[in-house]
Formats: sequence, C-alpha cells, structure tokens
Amino acid sequence: MHARAYCTAPDAHLVALADLNLNHARAFQEQHSGDAAYQNYRDMLARARLDIVSICTWPHFHAEMVIACAEADMRAVHCEKPMALSFEEAKRMVTVCEASVTRSTFNHRRRFGAPFRRNLLRASTIGALRRMEATCDNLFDWRTHWFDALFFNDKTPAEWVIGQIGTCKLHTIFGVAVESQGISQFRFRNGVTDMLLTGDSAFPPLIISSTAMRD
Repeated sequence: MHARAYCTAPDAHLVALADLNLNHARAFQEQHSGDAAYQNYRDMLARARLDIVSICTWPHFHAEMVIACAEADMRAVHCEKPMALSFEEAKRMVTVCEASVTRSTFNHRRRFGAPFRRNLLRASTIGALRRMEATCDNLFDWRTHWFDALFFNDKTPAEWVIGQIGTCKLHTIFGVAVESQGISQFRFRNGVTDMLLTGDSAFPPLIISSTAMRD
C-alpha cells in the first residue's frame, strides 16, 4: 500500500527498496517499480539518494530503522504502527529525530478518511461532543488508531487517565505478548470522556456521543 501510494503521487518516485530476502525485494520491484533493490537497508540508506523512507517491517525493527534513517539525515521517515516495543524505544526515536533534520510520522491515516472527519462536530450538526468510546482486539497493535482518534476532541489536555489490563489468556501479536482484556479511560479539561476496551472486554463498534444523540 505504501508503494502504491508513492507511485500514484505525481511528485514522488520510488527509488529503492530493501528486504532481508533479496528475491522478495526483486519480486516487489517488478510489481511496483523502483530503481534498485537491496538486501541490507543500511546499504540502501548509504548508497541511494532518498528523501523519504517508509518502514513497513514488523515492530521489533521500527526503533532501529527509524534511528538509522535519522542518523543518515533522511528528510522524512514514515513508519508503520505500532511505533515500537517499549516506551523507552519510542522516546529514543523521537529524541534522535528531533536532533536531526528528519521529520518522523507514523501511520495514523484514519484522521484523513471521510468517516473520521470532524465536519459534523465542528458545525454542531450533531451537537457538542460528550463522550468517545472504542473497542479493539489489543492495546499493542490496534489501540494506536483509536487513541489517535482523540483528535476529535481537538487535542484538549487530559485531567486524568486510568488503565488496567488482564493477562489470564496471554497471547502474542507480531511476537509481542498482549493482554487478554483491558480498559483505558480519560477525562479531558473540557469535560469530554473517552473509554477504550480491548480483548475479551471489547464490544463493537466505535461510538461517538453528542448532546444531540443523547437527546
């Protein structure tokens, strides 16, 4: 999907790609174009003339690769979610990028999709925002999109945050252990509340509540 987007953009050109399996890289190159294929992404960063790098690997590579891009002075790096395996890794990624010329972004694309736009809220068509509720399979892989959906509240600071997880049925996503159930709750300074349920606690789908809906 990243490659298709770059190939569609009129001001972008797919210069190079890297994969641990060079045959996979070359097969991808045949399908999506690209001037060169590499087996070692560090060789690609050193040899190819790149402005933007997309990182589409499993999460345990994200921190290492984002930091390598920043150290190679890429203008921008766009990384898939989840951001990293730990908060410490995520902070390190931010610190290194801020100390370089590299602008880092992560794949929170839903805020640009039509179903997630705030037009109705901003126009007060459906009343004032009161509460946001969401549900997903786990905190590690999915919650990043729903936490990003807090932009519906225009980045209002939180007054308090609470969270709890259970691990009675521990399983893994991308090789990372995740919870069997969880709850995250926020209250913001403007009185809006948010709740995210995960795992066995989850129920479908995303709910956005306004005064008009309540009436």
